[in-house]
Amino acid sequence: MANITTWLIIGFTLIVIGMLVIFSGTIYSSIQQNITQKFEVGGIIMIGPIPIIFGNSWKAINIAIILAIVLMILAIALIIINRTFLPKIPS
Repeated sequence: MANITTWLIIGFTLIVIGMLVIFSGTIYSSIQQNITQKFEVGGIIMIGPIPIIFGNSWKAINIAIILAIVLMILAIALIIINRTFLPKIPS
């Protein structure tokens, strides 16, 4: 079983990869020459397993809703796994 250092390294790596994806997407969209292109923007703010969804078109909002449902299921599954498999600390 992995120790806490391994999980910290995995978490930090995922955060850095996410930042690189956002940065590269921003650079890619700014390089495009078509200024008249319509942008559809949507996003999710997760506070625990509760999502706050926003967007400027129904297509982007629908994609964000699907992503929010997936993230909520993942968060609940991780909570259940955490309670099931971690050793109990006597009080």
